Order: sequence, then structure tokens, then C-alpha cells
Amino acid sequence: MSEKNKKAFLPYWAGDQVQVSPGPPRMLAPDGAKTLTVVLGSGAVAPNPHRFGPSGAIVVNDTPYLIDAGEGVWRGLTKASLAHDGLLIEALHPKKIKNIFLTHLHSDHTVGLPALMLLPWTAGNSEPLTVFGPVGTRKLVDHLTEAYHGDLAERLNGPERKNKTGWKTIVHEIDDTGQVYEDENIKVEAFHHRHGSFKQNFLYRFTTSDRVIVWSGDGQSGDAFADAAKDADVLFSELTTVDNLKNAVWGGTSFEEKQEIIWSYHMKPEELAKMASEANVKRLVLIHECNYAEPFDHCALLDELKRDYAGEAFSSRDSDVF
Repeated sequence: MSEKNKKAFLPYWAGDQVQVSPGPPRMLAPDGAKTLTVVLGSGAVAPNPHRFGPSGAIVVNDTPYLIDAGEGVWRGLTKASLAHDGLLIEALHPKKIKNIFLTHLHSDHTVGLPALMLLPWTAGNSEPLTVFGPVGTRKLVDHLTEAYHGDLAERLNGPERKNKTGWKTIVHEIDDTGQVYEDENIKVEAFHHRHGSFKQNFLYRFTTSDRVIVWSGDGQSGDAFADAAKDADVLFSELTTVDNLKNAVWGGTSFEEKQEIIWSYHMKPEELAKMASEANVKRLVLIHECNYAEPFDHCALLDELKRDYAGEAFSSRDSDVF
């Protein structure tokens, strides 16, 4: 197929970015780190063969703590397991998937949830999945469970005779900020993060014996974001272009409409640069990039950020480890 025909064939919402791989996954964790963070999905809403939907995992002592469940998260776990000479193959085994923290209830961050609820069970997991998330998470989980009633009935009562516990999901709804979880490996705190009109939209601060990791999900800058990010070893944050906002395929038909709607949900590079600098963030990693550069350049959004940010920053790829 010629380049001209290929461009005409591309769906309008995906654009040039689907044609070019960002490159292989990278091992970017410091030597000797006991806490690792793997980007399971670096993508946003648009379908992209090189990027799964937004999701990640903090790994401590071979125990994973997942954040969000974007499209393809189940396959993202396998991809990350096989990367880096199998470093995470034990940690990301289906039987280890026990806890997930949802930042908010937008579908691009939760559409992979039924895979995590049910597919580890098919691989022999007998422990329920525990989901932490905003008010509304219980309703989401209950309806997903009901939607898969045929699958559950067949696997429980048909020839497979799967165990009777691994399909269950325990929900802890978070209605306010503060500490939401702690065990021998990790402490998790939730901070409110403005994102449209969501009443609860959270970013999470994970504190372990050697590192502080902050995962912001989607949202705007603000005092709570700055508090959560203070002195973080790594901050994972979404970001949206200012330079190329006119090319966005959502938010309205006019540039003025796009500005009004998109900036009610997302963050500008200058805002993130200022906040991360003042919070003394040691390393900044971009996820869920809304990069609308034409012609497409994987580094365009990172370059926008670096005009105002002198610290260490990366544009993430699926299966990157920090």
C-alpha cells in the first residue's frame, strides 16, 4: 500500500501516530531499586497498535499493585512479563493479580476491568480481585458480573468445574481523600484530582521502603496534585498539547470549543512543568499523552514540556520499567 493510500485508509481519530512504533520497552529503574513501576499501557482513547490503554503496576517484592484497566491490560501484563529478560514474569503471573486502584470511571481507564476480574480465574487463580475506586465502582463491578453470567455459569457448572472463588470481586469505594490501603509492602494514599465534573477522580501516592511513586491518571493541576507529588521519586502524569490543540479530534468543532472543553479535563505542559518543579519531583514520566502533532512526532509533547521543565522527563512506552 502506498503512503498516500495508507494515510487515506487510517481512521480519522487515530491519525499518523498509529504508523510509527515509539520503540522497544526500556529498563529505566535505578540500580538496586526494590520498587519497580511498569507501564502496562501508555495509550489514550484512540486505538493504537503500539500502545495499550492506560494502566500500570507498582511491583514490590514480586507483588503487583495495578492502577487502572485500559483496553488490552491483560495482554499488556503478558508483554511486560516477557520484556527485560523476564524480570517481571513472576510478579505479573495471573495468580498474583489481587489489587487494582482505579483513578476514575472513564471507560478508557476501566474497559479492561472484566478481563482482570475473570481471566486470571481461567488461569487458575482462586483469590478474588480487590478493586479500589471512586463511588460508582461497586455499580460498575456488579453490572459487569451480571453481564458475564453466562460465562460464569458455564465455567462453574460445565465440564471445566472451575473453583468457586476466583471469579469474585471485592470492591472498596473511596469517597474521600486519605490513606486507602496498607500492607507489609506498600502504603497507598488517594488525592482528589480535578477532571471535568467527576465528584471523585483520584491520583494515588504509593510509598514503599525505598521509593515514592505517584500515578496521576487524568486531570488538571491543583493544590492536591502538588501535595501528592511532593518529593516523589517518579511522577506518572497525563499531558495534552497546547501547540497542536487545533488538531484534536474531540472537544468540539471549533478551536474555541476545544479549548473550553479539553482544558476542563486535562493539563497543559507549562502547568505540569511548574507543579513538578515546585514539588521537587525527581523523575517525570508522561502517560496517556494527547499528542496531536502533524506530521506525528513521538517527542513533540515531551519537547513542549521541556521548554519549561529542566528535570528528567520521559515519554513512556508500553512495558517501560521505572
